[in-house]
Amino acid sequence: MNKRIPIQAAKKVTALILVLLLLQACAPNPPAAPRENGSTGSSSSASGSASREGETVTITVGYQSPTAQTWGALIIKHQKLFEKYLEQQAPNQHIKVEWFDAPAGSILNNNMAGGKIQISFLGDMPSLLNGVLSITQANYRSVFLAFDGKGEQGRNQAILVPNNSDIKKISDLKGKTVSTPIGSSAHRMLLESLRAVDLVDQVTIVDQSVTVGMQSIEQNKIDAHSTWEPYPSLIQFKDIGTVLQFGEETKIDYLAGVVANLDWAEANEQYVTAFLQALNEAHEFAISHPEEAAKIFEAESQFPLEICLQMVQHIRFDSAIYQKDLDTLNGSIAFLTGIGKLQKKLDLQTFVDDNYLKIAVKANGKTYLSDTELQGQWVEGKVY
Repeated sequence: MNKRIPIQAAKKVTALILVLLLLQACAPNPPAAPRENGSTGSSSSASGSASREGETVTITVGYQSPTAQTWGALIIKHQKLFEKYLEQQAPNQHIKVEWFDAPAGSILNNNMAGGKIQISFLGDMPSLLNGVLSITQANYRSVFLAFDGKGEQGRNQAILVPNNSDIKKISDLKGKTVSTPIGSSAHRMLLESLRAVDLVDQVTIVDQSVTVGMQSIEQNKIDAHSTWEPYPSLIQFKDIGTVLQFGEETKIDYLAGVVANLDWAEANEQYVTAFLQALNEAHEFAISHPEEAAKIFEAESQFPLEICLQMVQHIRFDSAIYQKDLDTLNGSIAFLTGIGKLQKKLDLQTFVDDNYLKIAVKANGKTYLSDTELQGQWVEGKVY
């Protein structure tokens, strides 16, 4: 026969159950399980990570149509080359490629650090600043994968002055005001040009975007503006300004590259391989089909065809990472540190990784540069 529980004991049991229920209700939700790329959440498509069966992955690529040396992106986008190689590398996955066009590298960096963009085409200075975000941001790591456009010895940059200006040479800038995007390659080029004539401390440098700087030149509101292509060509094409000095005077290569979220890249090597295969095909397309490439540039950037034809001829679209390129980037690190833009030291040995590029080159049935070639000058015809 069952025994009855005493009333006092029953009350104690009931009270204990109520306490346990209250504690369970008040407890915080358990943290979401980490994804392969180190972030948390339940949707793999949000971070561009490899999909489970039936899911759609979205990969977002950032680019800059106002910056000519990142125009390898325009060919990939227009020709759908990334999609082409994704079908080869991940044939059973549903992948959507989205493109984010930004007026400046800083916007792309902010979106990458925020997890909204997986890969970006960036100029040399924004690339390095992205690398520093890996050091300063707790939940973000990045990797420099490859180069896109290269301007030999400063080609594709220039210092501009208004039409009818009495400034005819760099030394005439003494006591004048020059604008440029502070912390950019054009800023470095300007400082090197002024240093050559001992005028660094005798010229006022103000921060202006390329678009505002161009308006200032056209409206004669600034003495000079330091910028990059396609704006020097555009200002001459429209006859609203004059080139005071081209960037080649500095003998410093002007570089643009591709940076990716490292956690994403490590978790999705097949996606990175597909992207770099697409990048390499875009570079070869620019060389083999210059007129078609120029028409793509025109359609995607909205710059005049004549200027786009010049860009195909003047830019070396080349993925390979030479030692001379790393030396140039180290010089840019010193520049950014000197003007207070880098608060943390960036080590290129940990930031730059060409192993992904080597895998992509091999996947395209080609052989990457030898160690000897990588130590020398850019090899003619090898742009991958």
